[in-house]
Amino acid sequence: MKAGLVLVVLVHSAALATALPWPPQWPVLRDQPVTIAEEELLYQVTEQWFQARSVQKSCSSCISALQLIKSLSYTSEKLLVRALTNVCKRTKLVAPDVCKGMMEEQVPIARKVIKTMNISGRDGHLLCAAVANSCPYPEVEPWNITFPKPKPKDYPVPTPSPDDEPLTVLHLSDWHVDPLYEANSDAICDKPFCCRSEFTDYNNVSKPASVWGEYSCDTPLALIESMLEYIPTAAPTLDFGLMTGDVPPHEVWNTLPFLKTQVIHEGTYALLHAHFDSKDMLNTKLYPAVGNHEAAPTNNFPLRTSEFDEDHVYLSLQWLYDTLSRHWHSWVASNGDQWTATTSGSYATYPVPGLKLISLNTNFCYTLNWWLYQQPVDKDPNGILMWLVDQLQDAEDKHERVWIVGHISPGDSTCFHDYSNYYHQIVERYAPHVIAGQFFGHTHKDEFQVFYEGNQQTADKALSVAYIGPSITPFLNVNPGFRVYKVDRQTFEVLDSITYIADLDRATSWLEEPNWHVEYSASEAFAGKLTRGQVPLSAGWWHKVTEQMESDESMFQKYWLYRSKSSPLTRPCDDEGDDQCRADTICNLRAANAELRCDYDPDKLPVDPPEEMCGLGLHRIDLVSSSRTQ
Repeated sequence: MKAGLVLVVLVHSAALATALPWPPQWPVLRDQPVTIAEEELLYQVTEQWFQARSVQKSCSSCISALQLIKSLSYTSEKLLVRALTNVCKRTKLVAPDVCKGMMEEQVPIARKVIKTMNISGRDGHLLCAAVANSCPYPEVEPWNITFPKPKPKDYPVPTPSPDDEPLTVLHLSDWHVDPLYEANSDAICDKPFCCRSEFTDYNNVSKPASVWGEYSCDTPLALIESMLEYIPTAAPTLDFGLMTGDVPPHEVWNTLPFLKTQVIHEGTYALLHAHFDSKDMLNTKLYPAVGNHEAAPTNNFPLRTSEFDEDHVYLSLQWLYDTLSRHWHSWVASNGDQWTATTSGSYATYPVPGLKLISLNTNFCYTLNWWLYQQPVDKDPNGILMWLVDQLQDAEDKHERVWIVGHISPGDSTCFHDYSNYYHQIVERYAPHVIAGQFFGHTHKDEFQVFYEGNQQTADKALSVAYIGPSITPFLNVNPGFRVYKVDRQTFEVLDSITYIADLDRATSWLEEPNWHVEYSASEAFAGKLTRGQVPLSAGWWHKVTEQMESDESMFQKYWLYRSKSSPLTRPCDDEGDDQCRADTICNLRAANAELRCDYDPDKLPVDPPEEMCGLGLHRIDLVSSSRTQ
């Protein structure tokens, strides 16, 4: 089943099949409802897509499906939602209420955007490639960024301070708290995630949920509070913390009215302030970034040019930006006037003297943000990239170092290749002399990616490394975790990355609290033949780690286990002599420029969905769980 190719719910279960006698000429206005015949055709398209076994058939099917949906988009919003909901229900991929909620929340945006798209041209092929990996990815549209000044040849680089006590920095990511998590509810259900009373038949519970969480569920408050209480044990003195996005749960079909999502933000940040602002607890500042799940509807961050009628004003997300600004202000603006912010969730500030921290709203690179498909496309949505250039140039002029913080790494499979290309140009211009570190989340895994000069993937051409922080949520099939970095006080380079986890498979044996503990230290676990001791974990150092993974399978398998935070549900890689998984994984570690990724194969379709594609989770936990035991 290709439920994972999910041309997600825009094509909302309606993607990809054999060629159809579509499109007709699009009417300017259509007053008639969707006919039974049209709805049936849409369902047949969906079923044929699931049976597609080649990219050629899958791509032509995807374009045909989009053409059909574009035609239907000229009917009323209510009728289109009804038709797509009926089609989604007939596929039986997810529960009927998930279909209904997804359509009601996502279709108003998709309906508006798809009318502007040239489906048979680049627009349609880009959506099919970026969301479902069902068409060859279109070539990047060239844009050579103009920088205020050329890259300096001689730039004073700060001297490391090996004799000074390093800074200690906390990295939290992908919180995904579920306020309705219920112990002893069922951890197996027909929803995208489980462990709620409303999803449970208490007369037939397959797997009772523990107090502390389950691999098929989002995070219970008990697990979060235990982690916050444990952190001072792991790091008694913190200089500051990072939070790289995604506070709400994966309830992507039920985020509206937005007050529901807003209340989750309010409660979360009240808890965070209680711990981070207290002298008896963490007693430090936290610098957050905006995740795709912060929005309601999920994933959709409008552009400055987006327009809303009086029934859809909530889509502007002004409520979100106001809420985050109110809760972030005391941390971000704690150093007086030495901070700046945009109107769409990005800011720059100084956590410690000499280090500028730039938090980017990376949802303007996200392939599930439907607003980004609206024509004409802006190469720099909301001017975020040029704002980043201005901030980096200012830092270079002042001889400051910079950390960039965001949710979605530019090398992630869910980041547009175009955006990743443009971002990579910026990194090439300002690394390594200005950019000292980059920190992201989103995948729920413990990962990294390397940026290179001119895409030359060698140690001496490695420029910067993106640290992708492990999630707090155990969803899906990972242990909960967080990171602590040891950082040079002068260069602000990472000297060590230490991951802490709790072994959730042992949750039923925990009497009072989870068994939080060190999983590994990067400087020790991956040093191998590299220099040990207090040396920076530079981009070149990490590239050499990937070389060791190529030559030493045990080193790779160690990374693969740590990637899922030692979860017992870690799927095998290179099982029975298949080297493709290992090769693709190493390739993607070297692909901070998403164009260089190795999971865009023109000759075959992936069997499983990308594990980080949680934005529109079209899967059922009962199906996922049963397939795991076969």
